[in-house]
Order: sequence, then structure tokens, then C-alpha cells
Amino acid sequence: MREKIKTGISIFIILILLPYVAVVFRTGNMKGQEETKTGPGIEDYIAGILPGQMQITYQEEALKAQAVIIRTNLLKKGMEFYGAETPAEAAGAIQEKDLKEMGFHYSSPEELKELWGYEQWEEYDRKLWEAVEATAGQILTIEGQIIELPYHAVSAGRTRDGRLLGEGYAYLESVDCPEDIESADYLHIQLLELEELPEITAKDDAGYVTELRMEDELLAGEEFRSRFCLNSSNFTLDKTEEGIRVVTKGLGHGLGLSMYQANQLAWKEQTYLEILNYFYKNVECISF
Repeated sequence: MREKIKTGISIFIILILLPYVAVVFRTGNMKGQEETKTGPGIEDYIAGILPGQMQITYQEEALKAQAVIIRTNLLKKGMEFYGAETPAEAAGAIQEKDLKEMGFHYSSPEELKELWGYEQWEEYDRKLWEAVEATAGQILTIEGQIIELPYHAVSAGRTRDGRLLGEGYAYLESVDCPEDIESADYLHIQLLELEELPEITAKDDAGYVTELRMEDELLAGEEFRSRFCLNSSNFTLDKTEEGIRVVTKGLGHGLGLSMYQANQLAWKEQTYLEILNYFYKNVECISF
């Protein structure tokens, strides 16, 4: 008799709990609410791209400026890549698997933790997300149109005039970067195994080589730089007994924002908007 009672009670309890068990299996939670599973969004991608472009040890305002640059460039590239008509549409279309093809290096949270180490990860992750969240949704435009924002690590003491790329880049005016000469990457010397000394035939106002002749070949300065893996196209050439000595100034193409100078401006308590407006003229920061 007792066994029959126990069995009856067990069956009764199961029948009572059965609806709740079904809810948990169907929705994944006791509240009966469907949980929407979403992947990374645009701000997550920016957080994964930023550490590969700017040193996380840089000042917060410099990191914020770079976050706006990344967001602007990513959405502009996304509009072209997906055929989107607006930055908002591009933001919804961007997927992690396409970032590399669009020219962006993305690091997952797990990869950043491994890169930074457990002891520093929490501090760096907080600093990273403060920069991303403080500028969330912000991009630079001219007359409502999203623009391309070049940047580089260290200038040769002055950035280059963007009109070298065409009138569409007139917002890249040449500006002074006096603190860049303090960077460890400002000056670099290397030897090239060439028999003849190339002839530099043209430079721009910032001192970057725009054209040179190497034997019977006429090369652009950036093409020569790429071929021989030079730090920049601001260089001098001298013939020595060991080979052709190349002395370069700066690191990168010299267009747009200099990240080292931006960090120095941040040290001087300039805001990220002031930093951006120093390097990019006649632009407007909006929320897309």
C-alpha cells in the first residue's frame, strides 16, 4: 500500500513539474522568455581591431580618437563591400569572417587575453572598452558623407598634404608633429645590396620621396619603400662600401593622424575631438 502511495505521489509531482521542464528545454530559462542569441556587433569589432592599430598603453583620449577612425573606416569599407546605402545598414551587415578581406586585423577577446597576459588583461580590457563605449556610434563625415581616414604610427615631423592623392583628400592638410622626433621609431638606418645609387628626383613639402630613378626604372616613393621594406618614404640614400645606406624618418605613409603625436596631444589634455580636428580639417563628428 505504501509503495502504491509513493508511486502515486511521484507521478503527481512529475505531472506538476512537467510544464516547467518543457519551458526550460524550449526557452533555456525558467522565465519562459525566448533568449535571442546574437553575435558580435560593430562595437565588438572595433574593440578587437583597435589593439592591433594603436598601443593600448597610449592615453585614453588618443585611444578614443583611434576608435572613431576605425569605426569610420570600417563602416565606409562595409558600405562598399556589402553594397549598403547607409553606415547603419553596413553596421548590421558586417561579419567577423569578412574583416580580413576588408583589410582589418581582428583579435578575439580570447586572443587579447593571451596577448596581454592574465595580470594585465583586466586593466587593458577596461581601458579598451572605455575608449570604445565613450565614442560608440561616432564617425567623421564631410557634408554628411562618410570619409576615409588615413593614419600612421609616426610622422617625419610633419604630416603630408592629402591632395597628393587627389582633391577629394583636401581635408588632409599638412600639420606639424614636433613630438614625433622623440619616438624610438622616428629614425632608422639600413643597408640595401644595390650596385648603383638610386636617384631621388622628387619630394613633397613634408620631405617624403614621391619619385626616384633606379637604373632604368622610375618608381614612386611608396613603391620603393614597399619593395625594400623601409619604415617610410621619407628617406635619404648614400653609397658606402657596404652598400646603399638608407636613413628613414618616421614610420608609415605620413598621411592623416600620427598616432604618436596624437598620444602626445592627449598628454597635453586635448580631447579626442580636438585631436581628430587637428589632423582632419572641416570634418563633422556625428552619430550614425
